[in-house]
This record gives sequence, C-alpha cells and structure tokens, in this order.
Amino acid sequence: MTRTNLYFVGIFAVLSLVEGIGEDHNPQPDYTIRCQSTKGPFVINMVRAWSPRGADRFKDLVEEGYFDDGVGMFRVVKGFLVQFGISNNVSRNAAWEVKSPIPDDTRVLSTFKRGYVSFAGSGPNSRTTQTFICYQDNNHLGNAPWETPFGWISGYDMEKVVDNFYSEYGDIPHFGGKCPDQGRYSHEGGEYVKKEFPNLDYITSCRVTPYNTLIQEKEEL
Repeated sequence: MTRTNLYFVGIFAVLSLVEGIGEDHNPQPDYTIRCQSTKGPFVINMVRAWSPRGADRFKDLVEEGYFDDGVGMFRVVKGFLVQFGISNNVSRNAAWEVKSPIPDDTRVLSTFKRGYVSFAGSGPNSRTTQTFICYQDNNHLGNAPWETPFGWISGYDMEKVVDNFYSEYGDIPHFGGKCPDQGRYSHEGGEYVKKEFPNLDYITSCRVTPYNTLIQEKEEL
C-alpha cells in the first residue's frame, strides 16, 4: 500500500470513529476492528462490556484469519439487517463447525440501534460464526438471549459502505427472499456463491487495531 493510500485510509478511519462516538449510546471502544469489503473499508468499534463472550469470539475469528478468504454478505434486507459469517473457504467453515458454540451473554442493552453488530443464533447458547449488522433502530432484535451486540459501526461507515451492500437477493427463502442457502454455502464455499450469486458483496479482510492507534493517527493527520 502506498503512502498516499495509507493517508486516505487513516483519514477514513478517524472520521468514522470521531463521528460515531457522538451518536446516541455509542461509548468509546475498547479496541477497533478494521474490515475491508468489496464496497470499501469500515470499522467495528468493540465494546466488550456489552457482550464479553461475543466480543472475544469475534476477535478470535479475526485473529485466526477467518475473513481473509472472503466472507459473503449473504442476507441483506434493507431496513432490517445484513448477515454474514460463512467463509468462502470450506476448510475454515469445517474447522469452526467442530468448535463449541459460545454461551449466551447477559443482556445489557434493551434495544438495538442502527449500526450495532451482534452474533446470530438458532437458540440458546448457539452462537458460532454468523453475525449481523442492524440497519435501523429495532425494538424486536435483542429479545432472544443470543442477540447481544458486541460493537457498533458509525453512521459515516454505515452510509458510505454498509448501506451499499448488494441487496437484490434479499432475505432467506422462508421469508420470501432468494439469498444463498446457508448449508450449501458452508459446505460448497465460494464456488457455490460466486456462480449462483455473482453480485454478492464480501468482507475480504479484518484486523484488530488498538483504539489509541486511531487517536495517534488523528493527531498525525
């Protein structure tokens, strides 16, 4: 990456962080996770107190390179959520399938706000790798014990990146959509989605970044 590119990435990250801390109910993060996607970069501001086990599991995924082979934004429902967490690499999916789901965290927040990030689940103590980002304030999300946010994305990043993920495949077929089948995606990987869902967007990498690194960048810029 050139010095010019690094300069603009730094500006983007700092604008995103500073803009987001001023939003309702968005505390200063413990650390950040910077993700690159096919629509551009975005930052997840991690708040471990909201969901300690959830935050630790997501950090583990990032540090083990889970996102580096591409993770599709396979369920994009405007006004509701975008769901992801299945790798294009079937070996990665298989390795995480044998790991135990994490226990539910105690609910701290009473409602979901736009930009909140949480694990998805299928029942109590079922969180594994699938995650979602909330598109709008929602009083229904968070009623299930496994739906506990572990971080937030700023309004800047939501508008510039997350809102623009391809959404024409929509919801799961059970709810009238035509998004990828999660089982096939998990076991067939990128070959399946790239062939049958060519417009799908992806996260292509994520990296853990200390919060004070962004502050240092702001001072240098």
